[in-house]
Amino acid sequence: MKRKTIVMLSLLLVLGGWLPAREQTILKVKVQTANVRSEADATSPVIAKVTAGTLLEALGRDGAWFEVTVSNASGKEVNGYIHNSVVEMLGGDDEEEAPRPRAASRRTTPAPRASREMASGGVKLLGGLSMGNLTFSEELPATLKKSSLMGFMGGLGFESGGRIAIELDLLYSPGGTVLKNAQDPESKAKVTISGAAVTAPILLKVRFMPGTTPYILAGGEIGYVLNQKVVLTAADGTETEEDITENINRLLYGVVFGGGIELKSGGLNVLLEARYRLGLSNLIKEPEPGASIKATALSFLLGIKF
Repeated sequence: MKRKTIVMLSLLLVLGGWLPAREQTILKVKVQTANVRSEADATSPVIAKVTAGTLLEALGRDGAWFEVTVSNASGKEVNGYIHNSVVEMLGGDDEEEAPRPRAASRRTTPAPRASREMASGGVKLLGGLSMGNLTFSEELPATLKKSSLMGFMGGLGFESGGRIAIELDLLYSPGGTVLKNAQDPESKAKVTISGAAVTAPILLKVRFMPGTTPYILAGGEIGYVLNQKVVLTAADGTETEEDITENINRLLYGVVFGGGIELKSGGLNVLLEARYRLGLSNLIKEPEPGASIKATALSFLLGIKF
């Protein structure tokens, strides 16, 4: 019996040498200050605080919490729990490590594309007020005062999209001037030179930003005079009209420049714009050397683009 007991003990010792010893789990605090709590719960009381670099032995594990032994404020050793997010493992069984929750991916809501894109092209309706005038090569007498002639204008246009766009318009454009006696402003006597033309501006338009944006434009304009007449108004208010359409050069051309703001609203774009046309063509059909009459205009337009 005694011999059997010795043999059994020898076998246990031999077999025990083959059993892998459980590896000790050492934790190292990796944050400046970590809390050790009384329970494995973030809402439980803090029983001690440990600083960065402190080494702790893990006595066990409860989910994401390690059980450790620390000294409390009174210097007494107590058992508590520390969260795995504030320590790193220097040794131990990997099997015991609970899977770390994956960080929630941050979803970035893309900004509306419309706010990042330049306005698209399209057809537009244009309408507004034109302040036409005529410039004379010869200086007018001091007794005469020249002023603009106002009228309504309108038409259609098309433009391409993007930051730099090409614009083509077809407009009905009135124009002319009024000459009055500067020495007698109350007098009804005056000379009114008026007319209308169809013009086709070809413009380069530059937008400054996506969406609602200011813009500038510049280019050339060609046109054809539909009618031109002179109305003489006497001091008593009687009028005498003469059609001079056939006696003038009916081909118009000049340069146009201006700017405005484009307001984006739903599927429509609203445009508020000012243009100045500098006439280069001479209205005098067979001018004497140096003599010229040129048509200019300042226009204020409202446009709706589809």
